[in-house]
Amino acid sequence: MLLRFGVANHGSIATYQELQLTATALKDAEHGLFVFGTGEGSPASKVFRVLPVAGIYGANASGKSTLLSAFEFFIGGIVTSHTGVAASAGTPYFPFRLDEESRKLPSQYDADVVLDGIRYHYGYVVDGKKIAREWLYSFDLAASRQARTILFIRETDDKLLTEFQFSKSLRGENKLISKLVRPNSLFLSAAAQNAHPQLGPLFDYFYKNVAQRLDSAIEESTIPEQLETYFGNDEARRATAVEFLKAADIGIAGIDFSKAPIGERETLLLQELEQILRKHYPKSEEISLIDGKKKERAKVSLLHLGADGKKYPIALQQESSGTRALLQLLGPAFARLGSGGLLIVDELNSALHPLVSRELIRLFSSPVTNPGKAQLIFTTHDTNLLSGGLLRRDQVWFTEKDPTGATHVYALSDIKVRANDNLERGYLMGRFGAIPFMGCGLTDFANLFQKAIQEDSK
Repeated sequence: MLLRFGVANHGSIATYQELQLTATALKDAEHGLFVFGTGEGSPASKVFRVLPVAGIYGANASGKSTLLSAFEFFIGGIVTSHTGVAASAGTPYFPFRLDEESRKLPSQYDADVVLDGIRYHYGYVVDGKKIAREWLYSFDLAASRQARTILFIRETDDKLLTEFQFSKSLRGENKLISKLVRPNSLFLSAAAQNAHPQLGPLFDYFYKNVAQRLDSAIEESTIPEQLETYFGNDEARRATAVEFLKAADIGIAGIDFSKAPIGERETLLLQELEQILRKHYPKSEEISLIDGKKKERAKVSLLHLGADGKKYPIALQQESSGTRALLQLLGPAFARLGSGGLLIVDELNSALHPLVSRELIRLFSSPVTNPGKAQLIFTTHDTNLLSGGLLRRDQVWFTEKDPTGATHVYALSDIKVRANDNLERGYLMGRFGAIPFMGCGLTDFANLFQKAIQEDSK
């Protein structure tokens, strides 16, 4: 699970900022926290608790989405740098561009995760030309003394010469794999592609166990396949999802899965798309949008309860946009709850009703409904989530831009506020910052607008 993520010089983020998912010492409710370091030989002082949920608030364009996109960038480098980036392409690079110095500085990304009782600290630095630095440290959480073990450090100079330092604790063909690493590819990415026994699980965490919903647009064509993948052959998981939909009170009483034949017109269209990809993207030769053996595609209808007590199927395209947005999020959420991992959602309020958002947060916050110890990180403008003790103070984070246009990230727990205070009211009143600054009041704006209309009518 994720303990923290840090980033510097990415998008609107200039100086180093981090999001932490370790609980503070505040005496807030502890139900649902993940606890580590309680095994034999672990002194009580080394026990730490991890948050299942973190919500990020802030004004529009304050950097909420930038923080999530930085994490997406970080994972993208891990997953694709060795196989998806050309040798001469340099590295992707999105520095802060509102001052001349930052435009030339490298960007840093790093994270701490816990896997099988081991805490890993991994990160890298890019500058548009190369991976300037990459490192991996580990901490054994069961040890009586939390000493840092350096597993590897890699540095690449301006002449694109790369040097590696490996620890004896890192088992595997390290030197052999290091010869395959290009200046613009990560050692972790190369190691995973070459079946490194010790680094494979860390790579898999980011590759397989992190689900991101950063685009609020509804991709209707992908929903049937997603629902079938997550719920089609799992009766227990499907029943749980249906119960959640019932609780959301959107009139759904069940999900009906069926198959529809792939038409000739659809097949021809996919063939044309394949040809375009192969023509303009040489590395897409192995991409196949058509499965020659697959003659059918998934079809999903939602069952609604009629006045006569019978269930009637309604086609997906006839459902409301809100229902389809919920369905697009439902599969990844329940997959993570069952098997663990991390779900990241940008603008949770645009996909879900406030009451449904609260229920989703409760699912991740309860050990009963979250046996896989999954985590949820989301951005939102929904201040209702700040009421009713739903979130601890260290689960509420804010983003705010300073006068230079740079984003700063901070937690509510950094501010002097009591757990029983009206957090929603305090936020809306500006006690915690991270709200829009209106240069003029609404009355002044209305007067200016009216004056402009009068000028146009002359």
